[in-house]
Amino acid sequence: MIKKVLVPLDGSPVAESILPYVELIARGAGAEITLLTSIQSEHSWGDEKVTVDMDAATAEARVYLELQCERLRAGGLKTNVNINYGGEADAIIGWAAEDAADLIAMTTHGRTGLKRWILGSVAHKVLHGTSRPLLLVRAEEPGPREAPQIDRILVPLDGSPLSLSILPYVEDLADALSANLVVCNAVFPLDLSFAAEVGPAPVGSAIDAMLDQGRSFTAAVAGEIEARGKVKAQSVVTVGFPVREIVQVSQDVNAGLIALATHGRSGFDRWVVGSVADGIVRRSGLPCLVVRPEEAAEEGQ
Repeated sequence: MIKKVLVPLDGSPVAESILPYVELIARGAGAEITLLTSIQSEHSWGDEKVTVDMDAATAEARVYLELQCERLRAGGLKTNVNINYGGEADAIIGWAAEDAADLIAMTTHGRTGLKRWILGSVAHKVLHGTSRPLLLVRAEEPGPREAPQIDRILVPLDGSPLSLSILPYVEDLADALSANLVVCNAVFPLDLSFAAEVGPAPVGSAIDAMLDQGRSFTAAVAGEIEARGKVKAQSVVTVGFPVREIVQVSQDVNAGLIALATHGRSGFDRWVVGSVADGIVRRSGLPCLVVRPEEAAEEGQ
């Protein structure tokens, strides 16, 4: 269950694009929100190192975070603030672990400049450095924002236990949001170089067999999800490059969120889901929830 959500902010309206999603999830799950920022004592400006007035920077950050905090509290959400010192990505990863956050939620970009984060690089470091589930939302331009709707969550799977490990988490999230799940598998024949030798008929038969296997797998997963009685689920199988197919399916089913594990099986006819996760985050305009399975996290240590 999602009980604690960590939200890194850099003081910019662009970074605040994450907040409507945080409100939606926290309200549905009954979760507590922590707003976090980090301050460094020095910043580079060209070839020069600029020393920051830490007291003034801390006071400014606290005023900003408290204003955001009060707005969320006015909406009935339990919210607190935390100011850290040092590298931004390290602060996010460290505090998420220390506070046992169930979700880190942040935009992929924020403001840049003398005293500001470059959230694109920070998000990238957090994506590859944390073992906590991470919600990434592509930053929007400042201005009025409509409340987001997440009625369907697309869950790409490659058939491996690691990719399936996301299901308990995403089922809880879907239940909290009253959303349905769409289980997706993109059949991707990595090596068809033998086609010139064996001809198109065997190749077509091989793809048909892979499609049948994918349909059987995803239908079984969707059936198991529905049997647990928490959320509705359906299945979709396509053929092609996983990133492109997943983005297209997300549009076809009108998904509001894509959720996937950051690692899965690799090999001759299987996805390398770590790279798939990176590609989807970069190419899709939808919020992306990425979860690093425990086995993969342990391997990366």
